[in-house]
Amino acid sequence: MKKLLSIAACIAVVLTGCMSAEEQAAANKVITALPTEVEGCTFIADVDNSGPYSTVGMARFNLKHQAAQMGATHLVEKYAHTAHISFKLLGVVLSGRAYKCPVGKGPIVNNENGKLQYDFPMTDPEQDIIND
Repeated sequence: MKKLLSIAACIAVVLTGCMSAEEQAAANKVITALPTEVEGCTFIADVDNSGPYSTVGMARFNLKHQAAQMGATHLVEKYAHTAHISFKLLGVVLSGRAYKCPVGKGPIVNNENGKLQYDFPMTDPEQDIIND
């Protein structure tokens, strides 16, 4: 199990390393908001993770990166579910809605209540019966 977590962490570092500092900064500027906080903002597109991530934080950063590439200023998280990273290891997949808010609209800092909060199992209980 520790080996699988180490591999997932290494993959995350490698994938983030492929992004320029400007892309990382742009993603970090996208603000997580509640649906009511983006009223008066322009909906750009739905965004989804292309696959499972080992942590909710990594999945969230991926959504913000996609939103930033579209010119979004805000992200409303909508759904979360688990998916297999490997045979026994589960990861998280998020989806949301990207918005562009004019100056004076939308929150100016992340709303912690807008972040989906779930406790995802790291391993699939049905697969735990199989020995390594």
